[in-house]
Amino acid sequence: MARQTTRRRTWIGVGLVLGVAAIGAGAWGVQRWAPFADDPEAVAWPQNIQPLADFVEHTTGQQFVEPIAIEFIGEVQAYEARVGVATTEPTDADRADAAIEEGIGRALGLWKGEVSVLAVRDAYANAAPFPVTRLADERVIVVNAAGEVALLPALVRAELTLRLTQALDDQLFHTTERASEAATSQDYQVMLALALGHAIWVHDRYVEQLSDDDIDEYYTADDARWEEYSAGVIAEVPASYRAIRVVAQRLGPMFIEALSEEGRELVEHAFTNDLPAALDQVSLPAGKYLRRDRLEAVTAPPGPLAAEVELSNQMGPFGLYLLLSTGQPATDALTAADGWGNDRYTAYVLDGRVCVDVHVVADSRDDADRLENGFNAWARARPPVADALVARRGTDLYATACDPGADADQPVPTDEAIDHYLGRAQEIEWRSDYSGNPALAECVAVTLYASYLFDDESSDYWTAADGIEQDCLDAV
Repeated sequence: MARQTTRRRTWIGVGLVLGVAAIGAGAWGVQRWAPFADDPEAVAWPQNIQPLADFVEHTTGQQFVEPIAIEFIGEVQAYEARVGVATTEPTDADRADAAIEEGIGRALGLWKGEVSVLAVRDAYANAAPFPVTRLADERVIVVNAAGEVALLPALVRAELTLRLTQALDDQLFHTTERASEAATSQDYQVMLALALGHAIWVHDRYVEQLSDDDIDEYYTADDARWEEYSAGVIAEVPASYRAIRVVAQRLGPMFIEALSEEGRELVEHAFTNDLPAALDQVSLPAGKYLRRDRLEAVTAPPGPLAAEVELSNQMGPFGLYLLLSTGQPATDALTAADGWGNDRYTAYVLDGRVCVDVHVVADSRDDADRLENGFNAWARARPPVADALVARRGTDLYATACDPGADADQPVPTDEAIDHYLGRAQEIEWRSDYSGNPALAECVAVTLYASYLFDDESSDYWTAADGIEQDCLDAV
């Protein structure tokens, strides 16, 4: 049976680590490699880490400017105790905040039924850790291995290239700090897409150059890790919640690949003085980043006078897509969501119910037409008790809905719809890599994924893709 490509698999299992520090007592059986205390200018590495650090520097074109402590822990339980995330009993305020979040998700149609946000967070926190963990606050990478002379398995070596790249980017671009200080969810997702995307991109290139035996070893271990992760997390977490956590990880490597094809200096610019404004620029780098599509001006809905406003934030193009996918085919929802220009939503409690008002600004009137159709389909799909309403003024779209309650049935985003969105990103990355032309890759992928549902076995989309590619060659 043919293996899936590394790029098809990596986004699923990589944990969100920016800004997260594991809290734990000192573990026994630890060998700590930190030979730089007296000479911070010298960057040397343990014997089994040096080739990996060299690979990261060569692949990124950057150099480490200060040492990173590498901590080896051979015993599994000691390793898990060292890197595990400490959990505490939720406070009344935590429960109240979680209830609001649960209500927001049901109001927007992201999930249904008795969803416990606190249980979801526990599922992620209690998932078995990967064999390499970066503790950003401590500036240490912890490895589940016996020591600096230990022969590291392929999966561990690959994971180390990812964590080392994260650490390198943090040294050069302060990614952890910038993510933790993000003003909106879109700002956070953009930093996540850059930081994790770059790290995954380097990781994938390391895996690609492994020997055949190492490739087999890598995928055998990765399959086992995925099965364990699925059993511990996937069954407990709504599809849309999982998707929102991983979307930046899937878009990021594609964005890095597209920029790298245009010139490696563009990657550094994206981290420094030319940061993408939102995930739409990350998701369509040729059409919305390299040829800049600016954010539209938007205002947050104020909420009704009698309501208690809980929060305002930015949903972003992917959150919008998830909403639209509950009322439209994924092809139409994706095309409509590409017309996202900016948004804000406001959640509030009115008459004991959680409600959400959404304000989306489209890029153009044609985009607004598609978004209006999408919002109307979304509203029709909501149960009557949700009191969903939609309005439009020019390129401004407005929608509101209330929590229909845990007993109400309603369509929610499916794994197939999520795969459609993420699959387009993979298509752009793959085509950018083999053609060296991100604009061509994006043209083909956008057209293909606007026209075909890939779970439809009757669709001859590969033949269609050849014709689309020729049309795009003529266009770009």
